[in-house]
Amino acid sequence: MCYSLDEAGRGTLAGPVSIGCVSFELKTLERIRNGEILKGLRDSKKIPEPKRFELRKEIIKHVSYFRVTFVSAAFIDRFNINQAIFYGMNRSLPSQRLVLENKPNHPYDKNQKDLSEKETSEKKLFLLADGNYKLKISKPIEGYFSLPKGDDLIPSISAASILAKTYRDEYMERMDKKYPGYGFAKHKGYGTEEHRDALLKLGISPIHRLSFCKFLRREGSEPSLF
Repeated sequence: MCYSLDEAGRGTLAGPVSIGCVSFELKTLERIRNGEILKGLRDSKKIPEPKRFELRKEIIKHVSYFRVTFVSAAFIDRFNINQAIFYGMNRSLPSQRLVLENKPNHPYDKNQKDLSEKETSEKKLFLLADGNYKLKISKPIEGYFSLPKGDDLIPSISAASILAKTYRDEYMERMDKKYPGYGFAKHKGYGTEEHRDALLKLGISPIHRLSFCKFLRREGSEPSLF
């Protein structure tokens, strides 16, 4: 089976990196290619926000499998962003002995247990990923293809990109209420001028990536815990 992966939030100063994983049946991919369903799939950053959420509903309706995994700022600080992405990819893939039907789990389910499972003989996975990675996957795989701008070229990777981004954006909107003043709902943790000014004024919150905020020392403000 083929699974497509993409991440959102790789370069942000705050919040988790989000990994989306999807799989479509071949007949569904044919319908996408023929323009029957999921019209307008492309890099999630190039899609207006309302359209992204419309597409998310349609993606969830048509996938045979999906999962979104968040990897925390603390993990990123400890192991670096690439290792966090690889860890999230491994968490997002199904176990090798499972075939998942069209009842995907909610991405915020802490147990990460799939709602519909059937024991099968072991099947190796083939992966498609956005970027230029040499993937480090702990689960047995048949192989992978990593393509720069893949989220703009391959519909299934675009779908993974949309899921990763929309669920992460919703999370950052909740964090805006929990840690007001940083503007998380607006910039989603990216290093905008507004965000940097708030950091200089308020210091570091618990969801900031310390390893990404070293510029604070250069600008004469010692980071402090929120």
